[in-house]
Amino acid sequence: MSQKLLTQLNTDDEVHLIIDNGQLSHVLSKRVAGSIQSGAKVILVNPIKNELSGILSETQLERFTQVEEPFGDSHLLSLGRSEVDGVVDRVFVIAKEADLSFKQNVFAKCRRLRIPINVYNHGELSTFTLLSTHNDGALQIGVSTNLQGCKMGSRIKREIIKALPSNINEIIENVGNIRKEIKMSSDKDRELKWLSQIVEYYPLQELAHIKQSTLDQEIKLTDSVHNVTKAQEPVSSSSVNALTDAINNINSLSSSASASASTSPASSLKSSNKKGKITLVGSGPGSPSQLTLGALNALHQADLVLSDKLVPQEIISLIPQSTQLFIARKFPGNADAAQQELLDLGLQALNEGKNVVRLKQGDPYIFGRGGEEYLFFTENGYPVNVLPGLTSAFVAPAVAGIPTTHRGVADQVLVCTGVGRKGAIPNLPEYVESRTTVFLMSINRIVDIAPILFEKGWPRNLPVSVVERASCGDQRIVRTRLGDLEEVCGVVGSRPPGLIVMGWACDVYGKLNDDEKWRVIE
Repeated sequence: MSQKLLTQLNTDDEVHLIIDNGQLSHVLSKRVAGSIQSGAKVILVNPIKNELSGILSETQLERFTQVEEPFGDSHLLSLGRSEVDGVVDRVFVIAKEADLSFKQNVFAKCRRLRIPINVYNHGELSTFTLLSTHNDGALQIGVSTNLQGCKMGSRIKREIIKALPSNINEIIENVGNIRKEIKMSSDKDRELKWLSQIVEYYPLQELAHIKQSTLDQEIKLTDSVHNVTKAQEPVSSSSVNALTDAINNINSLSSSASASASTSPASSLKSSNKKGKITLVGSGPGSPSQLTLGALNALHQADLVLSDKLVPQEIISLIPQSTQLFIARKFPGNADAAQQELLDLGLQALNEGKNVVRLKQGDPYIFGRGGEEYLFFTENGYPVNVLPGLTSAFVAPAVAGIPTTHRGVADQVLVCTGVGRKGAIPNLPEYVESRTTVFLMSINRIVDIAPILFEKGWPRNLPVSVVERASCGDQRIVRTRLGDLEEVCGVVGSRPPGLIVMGWACDVYGKLNDDEKWRVIE
C-alpha cells in the first residue's frame, strides 16, 4: 500500500459541489457544515428539498445554496467561481440511494476534468479522502487509517486528544505569539534557535507560560555568565540567582505549596542545619520501563531535580509535582555555561541542606560529564551517590534489532562521541571490520565526521543505523550506508536524542535492498 499524501488545504471561497438524491441526513449536514467552516461556499445538487436552517447559523446559510434538480454534467462546469471559468473546486458525492454506475460515471468525469472528488464510502472512487479530525483553535489533528475503518480512526483520534494537556490551545497560541514577536527582534535568529530548543525539550504544559521578554533577558544573562566562564572565573551566586529568576516561567514545575516560582533558589529553598545529599541518577534511554528502581526512588525523595534537557517527558512526569525541577539550558553555544550553572545551583541547594538529584540521560559516566560532577561536589565537601542508568549505547542497538556482537561478524564494541571538548571533533577511531562502533552525540556532526572516517579507511558501503528516541513510543530507526549517511540525515531530519551504530552487525537481521538508499522504521 502506498503512503497517501496528507495535506492541509486552503479552501477559502472555493465552491464545493455536493451531489445527493435523498432526504436530509447526518452525513449531508456534517459535510455541508464542514465545508462552510473551512471557508468554502457549498452548492447542493439534490432534487429533494433539504432544509438546513435549523442546523446552520444565519452566517453559514449565506454560504449555502441548493439546486433542486438531478445532477447533470453541466453542473461541474457552470456552478464554480468566475475566476476559474465556472469549474467547481471540489465534488462530494453522498447519494446513498444511487447505483454504483452513477457514482462511477461522476468519478470518471471529475477525474477527466481534474476536479478533486470524494465519493462517500467508496475510497476507490475518490481522489481524496477526509480524515477524522479534531479542531481546537489553532490546533487541528487529522487521523487516517487508509480506508481500514473510520471508527478506528475516530478511536485513535480520541486517544491522541486524551494524551494532550488540557491547555494545549493556550500553549500553541502562546508559542505562536512569541514567534511573531521574535521575528521583529534584532537578534531574531538566535532567539528563534533558543525557542526551538525550549519547544523541543521543555515540559509541554510549561510552554503556556514562557514570554519573549523572558527569553531575551535569559540570553543576555547567559552571555554575561558565559563571558565570566570563558575568563575562568567562578560564576557569582548573584548571576546564577538573576539567571534563574529570569527563567522561572519556563523552568519550574513546583507545586503550589513550594512554588514561590518568582524567586531565586536561594529564597525558595528553606535553610536547614542538616547536610545536603547529592545523587547522580541515570535515567536510561527514555522509556520509564528502562528506569531502575533506585532511580525512581531517588526522584521521589528529591527536593530539587537538576535535569538534562534530553530527558524525555515520560521520565519528567514521574517527578512529584511538589519537587522543584530545573532543566539544563544546554542550547547551541551555551553548553559550558549551562553546565556551570547546574553545578552552582546544585551546590547552593546542598548548602541549604536539600536532597539534590542530578538527572542525566542514559548513564552518568557514558559521555554524561558524570565524572566532572562527581569531582566538583566531592571537592566541595559533599559525597556523591551514583545510580547508573542503562546507556543508550547498548539499549538502542538492542531495540533496533542490532546484535552489537555476533559470532563471525563482530567481536568487539566501541562507544565514542562526535563532540569533544569545546565542541571540537575528537580523535576518531580507525576502521576495524569486526567491530561495532556506536557514535553518541554525532548526528548533527556527521558532515564533519564522515570525511575523517573515509580518510581513516572506513568503507562507504558499511551498514549504519541511526536510532532515535530508543525505547520511547516515537522511536525511529533509519538504516542506510556510511557513504549515504550525510545525505540521508539531511533528508529525513533528526528526532533527538539519537545515536549512530556503524558496523556489519547492522545487517545481521536483514539488509537493505540493492535499490534502497535508506529505510525508515517507525
